[in-house]
Amino acid sequence: MALVSSVETRSEGVAQRVPTVLLVVLGALTLGVFVTLGRAREIWETGAFLDTDDALRMVQVRSLLAGQSWYDMTVARMDPPGSFMHWSRTVDIPLALLMKLFGLFADATTAEALTRLAFPLAMLALLYVAVALTARQVGDRFVQIAAICLTVATAPMFVQFIPGRIDHHAPQIVLLVAMTGAMLAAFDASRAKTAVWSGLFVAMSLSISVENLPFIVVLAAAPALIWIVRGDEQRGLLVAFASGLAASLAACFFATIGPQRWFVAACDAYSIGQFAAGLAGAAALGALALVSPRLSSLRARIVAALVAGLAPVVALKLIAPACFGDPFVGLDPLVREIWLNNVAEVRKLSSIAATQPGTAAMLGLPVLFALLASLVCAWKSEGLQRARLLLLAALIAVGLAMTCWAVRAYSSVTPLAAIGGAVAAAASLRALRMKGPLRIVVAVLAALPYSPAAFALALPAGATSDKPTGDTMACLAPKAMKPLDALKPGLVFAPIDAGSHLLAFTRHSVLGAPYHRNNSGNRLVIDAFLAPPDKAKALVENSGADYLVICPRQMQAVTIAERAPAGLAAALIAGHIPDWLAPIDIDAAPNMAFRVRR
Repeated sequence: MALVSSVETRSEGVAQRVPTVLLVVLGALTLGVFVTLGRAREIWETGAFLDTDDALRMVQVRSLLAGQSWYDMTVARMDPPGSFMHWSRTVDIPLALLMKLFGLFADATTAEALTRLAFPLAMLALLYVAVALTARQVGDRFVQIAAICLTVATAPMFVQFIPGRIDHHAPQIVLLVAMTGAMLAAFDASRAKTAVWSGLFVAMSLSISVENLPFIVVLAAAPALIWIVRGDEQRGLLVAFASGLAASLAACFFATIGPQRWFVAACDAYSIGQFAAGLAGAAALGALALVSPRLSSLRARIVAALVAGLAPVVALKLIAPACFGDPFVGLDPLVREIWLNNVAEVRKLSSIAATQPGTAAMLGLPVLFALLASLVCAWKSEGLQRARLLLLAALIAVGLAMTCWAVRAYSSVTPLAAIGGAVAAAASLRALRMKGPLRIVVAVLAALPYSPAAFALALPAGATSDKPTGDTMACLAPKAMKPLDALKPGLVFAPIDAGSHLLAFTRHSVLGAPYHRNNSGNRLVIDAFLAPPDKAKALVENSGADYLVICPRQMQAVTIAERAPAGLAAALIAGHIPDWLAPIDIDAAPNMAFRVRR
């Protein structure tokens, strides 16, 4: 008998069980609104951006609404004549529609603020619904409720779904949970057609970015693996996922990539390489379905699946062989060292553990425990339930490995870990056979090992604090940036991390911005701030910059100054202004603004 069974609730009508879960979702949303009221108020009153990507996303949407071509992803004011971004219009669509909708009864500034409040809330609602539906595939109503509650107690709600977060991370997390739920449902041969939705969500995710790719590889292999075990009864799953994936990949490719870039392979974004590999994989799954009736032995199915698995690998190798390596392979080494290696979300879990062991424990242990618990539940289950839990465990394992490589994957895997933890908590509760009020207490205790919030509360004060970040956000605040817009539009020479906010709050262009495709502009900025003032003069003047802006409290500026004590950044922070820079009397504190003399 399966460890986790939904027999208790199978006899309940839909009308009886759905409202309970819906009330939990609404309660979770209400809690989210309540705990983020301060952030929402800040956005409404000041228009502040929490993150550089949020700022640039709004720049991109404004450009689209102002008439920029649908396929043109160039940020014209970034290192003019512009840098072509690795983003797509997929996330821009709902943002632009919301701005148009709110624009029917509000001015542009208000419509933008309303959009930045509504979008993350809508994404959070979709996340809870996706978690509930996915948890339903591996448990009963209790598992659904526990999964939602555990998701509330994880980082995504407080990081990727808070007011003002309009970047692609929230949609990617929602799509990951949705594609997982659809695949788990399709494991039931009578519901195989649900895999079409999984294929659609996979294609949509790729069209946004490739950050879910490791999860997608595991998910795409699942139909072949279950077919190996169960044989021809899973033929419908192969056909449904293959057809849904192929059609959706094609639709997303032609909808988001312009004809002039159809044959340009890129490793950091959806392109011909990923498209061809995906089509090859879909075709291979279709071929397995075609020959399935003739492959009655387990050995024959294993061999056939291994051959089919080579199809996407060969396709990618032929079209984009570089994509088997580092997607940032073309990034300038100095830019990587000064900028990328200091981006918080790309830090390795091991490096965090070396300086903040409490933070590392809070991030890694709940996911690890959820993985182990999912495996134990799978071992004690059987049949369809075991297959579903094994896939869930595989995805959690991938997410844990990705988190160890770069902690930004943590937000993606935590909803899946929450579902795995909920299954284990339900199993523990059922094994104890408790009833009454004590049952609730035991349920909470059983769920604690899978809750990052529990670890945060249990750790000593300050154990989870990260290294000091200076006063960077004060440098990027609206009151520090907007005054610069009073200057005549020109080219601004500023540290990389200031680029997105300068683009969002002013009409100026910038040379540096925190994006790996802006390689030349970023290298020039770093070289100039590292160079002695007399040598930096030629670099700044030759760049065509009209202004130079630096904030003495910005961590990146401080880092550069510490690296080169005799450099331009160090001199400016110390108050030693070279004669080729003329201070501008403008209230942009803590930023210092200068006009470049020629």
